Amino acid sequence: MTINEAVLLVDWLNLSIHLKNQRLSFGSELVGELVRVARHECVQHGGAELVRAHFVGERFAPSVEDAIENTLIARFHKTRTAKEQADLVLAVLAMDHIHASGGTPSLFLLATGDQDFVPLVDRMIDARAQVILIVASTRTLSPEYRRIAAQQNVKMLSITDVLDIKPLPESDADAAATRILGLYRVCLDGGVLGGDQTRNIRLLTGWGLLQPGDEEVEHTACMQQFTRVDSRKVAVPAKRETGNRPAVQRRTTLNFGLAAVRDVVEDADWVLRRTGNVARPPTVGDLGVGRFADDDGRRLGRVIRALKDVGWLLERSDGRFEARLEWSSDGLLEPLWRVICEVNRRAFAEHAEGVSRDKLFQALRSTPIAYDTDRKGGPAARDVIEYARRIGVIDAIPSGADGYVLAVVEAHPVAQWISGGLRTLGGLLADRIGTAVPEHEVLTLMRERDEHGGGPVIFGYDTRDRQRFLRVLRRSGLLERPPGNEPSVRLKRTPWLERIS
Repeated sequence: MTINEAVLLVDWLNLSIHLKNQRLSFGSELVGELVRVARHECVQHGGAELVRAHFVGERFAPSVEDAIENTLIARFHKTRTAKEQADLVLAVLAMDHIHASGGTPSLFLLATGDQDFVPLVDRMIDARAQVILIVASTRTLSPEYRRIAAQQNVKMLSITDVLDIKPLPESDADAAATRILGLYRVCLDGGVLGGDQTRNIRLLTGWGLLQPGDEEVEHTACMQQFTRVDSRKVAVPAKRETGNRPAVQRRTTLNFGLAAVRDVVEDADWVLRRTGNVARPPTVGDLGVGRFADDDGRRLGRVIRALKDVGWLLERSDGRFEARLEWSSDGLLEPLWRVICEVNRRAFAEHAEGVSRDKLFQALRSTPIAYDTDRKGGPAARDVIEYARRIGVIDAIPSGADGYVLAVVEAHPVAQWISGGLRTLGGLLADRIGTAVPEHEVLTLMRERDEHGGGPVIFGYDTRDRQRFLRVLRRSGLLERPPGNEPSVRLKRTPWLERIS
């Protein structure tokens, strides 16, 4: 026996995944929209009363939980795992209503991006109920799902046709700088940008970089705008004693291929290096040189505000700026360049795909990591290796039967930059590689190349930048400083240099 009631069943996780893929919002507003559409369809089906709405998922943002509770008729059901248990819980809830002592609801509304509910829909039809399928897209339906949707008792709705769903918000230039550096801070604080983002959302909200409410939607929008996902063959730690195993896995990293990301990181790197560990902190005017010499003040102002927002920069009452990031005088990039150079120099010398973590660790612990000479030793070496992995410039790849090595991700723009710089320096010193050249002469060649070469700036905007590039090469064993009264440098003819030249 059927009664004139209706039940809404929502596979929240699956539906939100499909909306994310379509770059559509999936936050608290979606709850109200689903209930609104369900009530509208109840009117179209003989005035059935919507008595219950079930939202099933592994987790819900607090704002979504509040929105569900505020409907009064809705309940949320948290599962211990993501996919399989959600399907099972939805099926059990539906069967509870089908076999209710008062009778079976005359209308079921099933909102999901999945197509695994064909048997459940068949069972609803057998119980003489009407079924409305609210699907994420009608373009990718399987033949079996199309068959069931064509039955007389079934109606199909595309979620984008019936719901007023807003696109995920895109950040403007000012907001983008803060959000990019917020994601960068997540990586520096040990987070990764792939997989479950619950911890990262909590961190960003605690730092004041996400507004409480629909923070998950805001974070997803930020991730889609400023990160990229690559599939790579990597070494995955095995649970057995046989060691590591190869697997193709997805890696989510900041998209340095976007000019917005690259420019913000390089701008922040410039400012941090000039505000960390200095006797006289700089003013805006002091910072508006070199990299910002052609700026009208807006770009510099934008990155200063972003650095203040993420807690890496303090503006004093006298208008001067002090860095609040540990090792700020190293900037954000020099430690990454150092790791790239160490890995590539050793890998090319050994004719290998990469180097063992132990060898890389020993090399990095023996000298300071970057400009700050106090940043050295075992903990510093360990941290910078993991930092480089989280940013995505190196990764673990299979080696041998059950081992792994660390290899540079050559397609990463940061890795390409350091390779391009070494190749360009090799060209400038083509006939003097392996011989001592006065350092001032090398610095002049580097400056002239950037000022008159007609291409992008490679070595930097002032002597300090150019000396940083040489310092990275020297500490990585690619260049040496011969003894003598006049400072000079000798670029080594390494296998890596020969290969890229």
